[in-house]
Amino acid sequence: MSKVKVGIVGVGSIAHMCHLPGYRNNPHADIVAIADTDVERAKRVASEFGNPAVYESAERMYREAGVDAVSICTFNDTHVSLVLSALKYGIDVLVEKPMAVSIEEALRLKEAAAASRNVVMVGMSHRYRADAQALQGLAADGELGEIYYAKAKILRRRGVPLGWFTQRLYSGGGPMMDIGVHALDLAWWMMGAPAPKQVLGKQFRKVAPYDTKYASFYEAHSDVNKVDPVYDVEDLGTAFITFDNGAALTIEASWAVNGSQDDALKVELFGTKGGASLDPLTLFKETNRIPTEYALKVPAADLYQAEIDAFVRCVRERERPLCDASQGYEVVKMLEAIRVSSDTDDLVRFV
Repeated sequence: MSKVKVGIVGVGSIAHMCHLPGYRNNPHADIVAIADTDVERAKRVASEFGNPAVYESAERMYREAGVDAVSICTFNDTHVSLVLSALKYGIDVLVEKPMAVSIEEALRLKEAAAASRNVVMVGMSHRYRADAQALQGLAADGELGEIYYAKAKILRRRGVPLGWFTQRLYSGGGPMMDIGVHALDLAWWMMGAPAPKQVLGKQFRKVAPYDTKYASFYEAHSDVNKVDPVYDVEDLGTAFITFDNGAALTIEASWAVNGSQDDALKVELFGTKGGASLDPLTLFKETNRIPTEYALKVPAADLYQAEIDAFVRCVRERERPLCDASQGYEVVKMLEAIRVSSDTDDLVRFV
């Protein structure tokens, strides 16, 4: 096919960081339209990226702009409705994580995607890291044997984002939804994406909001929730998840915690033939009955560009994406189970 005509829905932080430059740098894609409820902001962004057409609503863009594919870069609570609408117009979709903020909405999207001929890709960008793909490849090839346990974490000491992220109405949750989703997805993917069986989760809000000196983090481009901001989500989430195949996973994610800063995403895999860690990228084996460690080296790569390039390729070649709506649904199912388990102080079991 000729160049993929792309539309962007929502021109906030993730659009600026990943989607807009990613499409601009891809020789097989053209950004032809932008939709945002803040039209003036959309016009400013359009002037930076070749002056594509600007629309005040996604629906109008879907109807009039002639786009082949769209990136959904809006508040979490709007993802599902915007994707469903795009599918009705026969448009391929890359939707930011998390795919949905509830199991019910995620199921609607999973079913709609299955019934459609369109590409629906969930933006689990860390799957496109070179080191993550190397480690997942080792696991998939059986180098580690049966992976029976994994650990994943991403911990910020003082790193609460400003804006809509801290209001459950828009975000669906705190650090577990925002950054923990990447750790959860990455470890689960490397384990072979087993079916979750039960979840014991606990979420805390003990530190944030804080008044710490010299502490600042990224800020949403939108003005929503910046005047008299609402903070009704956790600042630390943790969970123990078991799977139908007998494996288990622990996960931790924080925006604010009184402990050491460890905001690089960490994954550790433990298998019957070997183990591995993501950061640093290391393989643990036993050779001639001697415990050995191998430091693995892979070329550095721009994960965001790799994600956009993969989506464009899926659109052009009609390939199945690395993370589709069915896997996005499973991740949302586990995320919601963590919250429900914490709220009810009880184990969540899946039928």
